[in-house]
Amino acid sequence: MDLGIIGQAAGLFAVTNIDDILILALFFAQGAGHPGSTRRIVLGQYLGFAAILAVAVAAAFGATFLPESGIPYLGLLPLALERVSLMGWSVDRMCLSD
Repeated sequence: MDLGIIGQAAGLFAVTNIDDILILALFFAQGAGHPGSTRRIVLGQYLGFAAILAVAVAAAFGATFLPESGIPYLGLLPLALERVSLMGWSVDRMCLSD
């Protein structure tokens, strides 16, 4: 394996963890003084991480069945999901304005 790719992966992982720490700090600040909030935040963090990991592993195994020429197009998948999400949001917003 190329050491450059490993270095990039380690750097991205570190940056993502810094972002995660900031978000968790905000959640803990909002939950201060509420009984049980710390437990729910930590449980949600672990469940969310496990879900993301499971999806990533499944996608990695699923990508092995795709032809190599189709793999670069997987980058369009998040854009398509966002578009569908925004379309649903705009439909909900139009329904609420009636």
